[in-house]
Amino acid sequence: MLKITPNPATWQPQKWDDVVGNKALTEYLKEMVWNVRKRGAKSGFNTMVRGSSRSGKTAEITLAVKAIGCLKFDDKSLDPCGMCQHCSSLNHIAGTLGWEEFANILEEDEAPTPIRYFYSPIDCPNVTESDLAELIYRVRIQDRMLKLIYLDEVHRLSRRAMDERLLKTLDGDFPAIWLASSANAGVDSTQKAGLDPMFCKRFTTSIETQLPSIDELARWLGLRCQEFDLKVDDPRRTLTRIAERSNQLPGLALQILNRAYMSRNRVVSATLVEDHCFAAS
Repeated sequence: MLKITPNPATWQPQKWDDVVGNKALTEYLKEMVWNVRKRGAKSGFNTMVRGSSRSGKTAEITLAVKAIGCLKFDDKSLDPCGMCQHCSSLNHIAGTLGWEEFANILEEDEAPTPIRYFYSPIDCPNVTESDLAELIYRVRIQDRMLKLIYLDEVHRLSRRAMDERLLKTLDGDFPAIWLASSANAGVDSTQKAGLDPMFCKRFTTSIETQLPSIDELARWLGLRCQEFDLKVDDPRRTLTRIAERSNQLPGLALQILNRAYMSRNRVVSATLVEDHCFAAS
C-alpha cells in the first residue's frame, strides 16, 4: 500500500508547536483565540502583521482562524483539531463571502454554546470593487454574529486606491476583528508602499514577524524531514546550510524539502542545497 505523507509544497502548521520563529505574533494570536473562544470577544483585535514574504504571516493567521472555528477545539493548548468540518475545509484565499457555519464556543464550564460567525479572507491584489461593497454590507449588518476579516497583502489595496473604501467600516461602530498582512517590513517601508497613515491607524496593534535563529530553523527542518519521510545526508551541516541559504525564512527553506520530496530517492543532500535557486514568491 502506498504510504501517504504530508507534502512540503502545501504544508501549513496544524498546531502552535509547529510554528518556528514569530514568538510575539504567536502569543498575540493565541490571546485573540482565547478571548474569542472563552470570552466571546467580537472586536478589539484589529491587527496589522508586517514581514518578509515567506516568513509565516498567512500561515499563522490561518491557524488562528482554524482555532476560532474548530468544532473540537482544545481550550488548553488552543490548537484546532485538524479533523472537523471547519479545519478540513478552511482555505484562506479560496474562502468565500458566503462561508458561514456554527462554532461551539466553550464557556468556563465547558458547556458548548453555538455562535454563528462570518469569515471573509480577502485577496487584496485581486479583490474587486463589488467584492469590497459586499464585504462592507455584511460587516455593517447589526447582529450578534462574530465577523472576522483577513486582508492578505493589504498594501496592494493602496496601490489600487481602494483602501479608503474601508476606513469608516474599520471604525468601532461596526464590531469586527480585522487582520491584515503586508510583505513590507516596518512602518517606513509600508508607507513607501502607499498605505494611508489614517488606514494604518485603524489597526490598534502592529506586529513585525520574527525570523528564527539558524539553529532553531535547522531543528525545525529536522522535524519536518521526519514528517515528510525524508532522509538527510549529514543532517547537522545540511540543515544548517538550508537555514543559511534561505535567509532563515521558513517558507523558502521548505522549497528545498519539496525538491527532495519530489525526487525518487527523497534525500536532502548538500548538492541539492547548494544547487537550489530560491524563489521568493
